[in-house]
Amino acid sequence: MTNSATTATTLDVQVLCFPETIMGTVFNAVDVLKLASTVLKLRNPYAESLLSWKVVMPEGSPTLFDNSLVGVFTSGPSSAREVAPQRRLIVVPALYVSNALELPAVVARYPGLLTMLKQHVAEGGLVAACSTGLIFPAVAGMLDGLSLDAHWAFKAYFRRGFPGCDFSSPDAMSFYPQLYSCVAPSQQTEFMIAILARLLDQQVAEGCTRLLHLQQERQQLGNQMAKQDWLALTSDSPVFRAKQWLEANVEQPYDLAALAAVASSSERTLLRHFQAVLGMTPLDYLQDLRVQRAKVMLEISLNSLQTIANACGYANGSTFSKLFRRAMGMSPGEYRKHHTFRTKRAHWRVTTHE
Repeated sequence: MTNSATTATTLDVQVLCFPETIMGTVFNAVDVLKLASTVLKLRNPYAESLLSWKVVMPEGSPTLFDNSLVGVFTSGPSSAREVAPQRRLIVVPALYVSNALELPAVVARYPGLLTMLKQHVAEGGLVAACSTGLIFPAVAGMLDGLSLDAHWAFKAYFRRGFPGCDFSSPDAMSFYPQLYSCVAPSQQTEFMIAILARLLDQQVAEGCTRLLHLQQERQQLGNQMAKQDWLALTSDSPVFRAKQWLEANVEQPYDLAALAAVASSSERTLLRHFQAVLGMTPLDYLQDLRVQRAKVMLEISLNSLQTIANACGYANGSTFSKLFRRAMGMSPGEYRKHHTFRTKRAHWRVTTHE
């Protein structure tokens, strides 16, 4: 990831907000941008952020809230720095309307916004439209020659009103050089993450995904590491019993004979059943569990690599590093550098109390 902030690499995002917008799509966009800024800061606390953002209320809109609050509705003074038009993104959130004919009426209320949007596009700027917010780039003339999809409740209107666009795309998200769109308001979080992956940093986007989306496997790993809510051993099958024991004892040495005894099976039978059900040996399964545990610990803890190796069942840190590199294509240290959600202790803020 590039750490030097320049006008060529900085991404500036403006999220529109006015009374007709679905506020959840405004705040979902802001949540993703705030989190991405935080992840970037954790990766390099002293570098100027590659991402600036702010919530913008267009001319003609009433003041809905104080959008100057730093860290809440703007990333701060850096939002005002100059960036190339090709690195400036305007996010148009979804609109609350009771019928399709209200869409052009909303656009008509904000002629200044439409003029600004057209100028922005003419200069090479980018637009991301969520669901019914597509009406603004549509009226601005951005849809001709494109193939995308529109929300099912408004598709007939868009097809009649903008015949130069093919609205039969099977994709719920579309990405063109200057226009990005998604079909449903509920996609806004995923949509913004996908945009950041394209325009900013793939690894930062992946970090946002891990923190904002439900991660079932990580939830289970968290429970295991906290030693809470363990599933009791059952007699469902030898494979199930073996899996449960391995998941509860990731840090224990691998012992096939002991595992077979826990599973109430012979070693040969357990190996055969494990391979048939999971497509791998018990040792392969254990090593995968260890890698997953190591990934989580590297991301969220400041523990040394040897401590993490011990927690994953390896007294020898070198053996652990070789296993991790074989599984992930990089060393544990490299993985932590790219995926950590914790800043180094040296960077922790020091406060004094008078």
